Amino acid sequence: MVLDRRAEAHRWLDGGRANAMFDRLTSMGASYVELRAMSCDSTTVQVRDGAMESAVPSQDVGVTLRVLADGAWGTHSTTDIESVYAQGESTLKLARAVASRRATSVEGVELAEVPIFQDEVHWHPRGDVRTLDLSERLDAMAAVEKEAREHERIASVATGWADEHLQTELLTSEGMDRLWTLQRALLHCTVTARDGDRVASYRTRYGGEGGAASILEADLGALGRDGQDAAIRQLSAEAAPSGRFTLVADPDLTGVYVHEALGHPCEADLVAAGDSCLDGRLGQKIGSGIVTVVDDPTIRGGYGAYPVDDEGVNAREKMLVRHGVLNEYLNHRETAAKFSLEPNAGARAQDGLHHPLVRMSNTIIHGGTHRDLDDLLEDVEHGVLACGTRGGQVDTGRGSFQFAAQEAWLIERGELVRPLRDVSVSGLTLEILNDVDGLAKDGGLASPGFCGKGQTVPVGDGGPYMRISSALVG
Repeated sequence: MVLDRRAEAHRWLDGGRANAMFDRLTSMGASYVELRAMSCDSTTVQVRDGAMESAVPSQDVGVTLRVLADGAWGTHSTTDIESVYAQGESTLKLARAVASRRATSVEGVELAEVPIFQDEVHWHPRGDVRTLDLSERLDAMAAVEKEAREHERIASVATGWADEHLQTELLTSEGMDRLWTLQRALLHCTVTARDGDRVASYRTRYGGEGGAASILEADLGALGRDGQDAAIRQLSAEAAPSGRFTLVADPDLTGVYVHEALGHPCEADLVAAGDSCLDGRLGQKIGSGIVTVVDDPTIRGGYGAYPVDDEGVNAREKMLVRHGVLNEYLNHRETAAKFSLEPNAGARAQDGLHHPLVRMSNTIIHGGTHRDLDDLLEDVEHGVLACGTRGGQVDTGRGSFQFAAQEAWLIERGELVRPLRDVSVSGLTLEILNDVDGLAKDGGLASPGFCGKGQTVPVGDGGPYMRISSALVG
């Protein structure tokens, strides 16, 4: 990854005052102190059936002070940046109070060592969202809506736009002094169709890291037509069969499965908490030999991309599963120390008022050897093709999941014969991984999304069309 280190940003944090506080607290016994500020310049727009419901520009700034003492954290967060430098002693006192109440059986917090940088890293956008006119956003949304609603059965079209320019600053008692910036943009559309009493809807999303060009240069009309076609298909779709079938997942559902069912159990804080089915499985075979899964924040354009994580560690690809073998956990400095691992830049915070957690970024399963979807379908005597997701549930400890697909088709003798509705897929993560018996060659990031884990962060996921020899469909 090539990092652009051109200095050009206004700083919210005062390095002199911060270092004075760091020196004072370390002299009082703190083992580590950090200040992290994040500012977000954003715009959100909502339009329903051609009428603008809202357009909200905003700037949010927050700062979090973290103090590690006696193996415990004290944390203070505020939007009043000037006040944070006076909160050092009280935050140190809080850390010591937490440490004094720690059970003797619980280990204290330690941090793995990381390289120390003093620099600025700017991911410059194509089409700066801070200079984008509202009319340009509305024109893009109108282009999607125009194509989505050109059918007599379309009852409603709702579109939304969200963009953000993010700047993060990190100062630490170890000498870290980093600032990094990036932009994201997202356009989403929900198309609702009606035929008598039957109503069906379909949601599309498009966008990523890199500025407004990631959306404005797309075929926006095609996004609308795809949503329209899918919503209308659902009006005549039949109820899904129940039972075990060969399942083929499209790139969207493949990505959601990899993120939810595999990615979360790979997060080392869940492993440490005893809430992962992958606890103690590093180096062991957990899936089919054709399965390789990566989490990579350096994929420019991915909605989960970032150059530096929220502990100041340079982003890098993480090879979670290599040819079916569990190769790596996602971690931050605390869990890296606990498991004697190298920190791999998995620390992410929702904003400046939240502390970093172990989180995914862009999570993808690599492509395989099948030529395309038709090649995967050819050997399927009776099965289901499932596409997209309407949400679901995952139990990371038990390793179980259930997802609802946005749409699906019945497969008979290698052909897609009719659309299905209300299709859900459930199973055990490790069983499904072992039952993957086909992957199309081409795959990449699918629709952008968000991940909630107490905090909400943007993520990307995807992969190729994936075939599973046996999955529970209902």
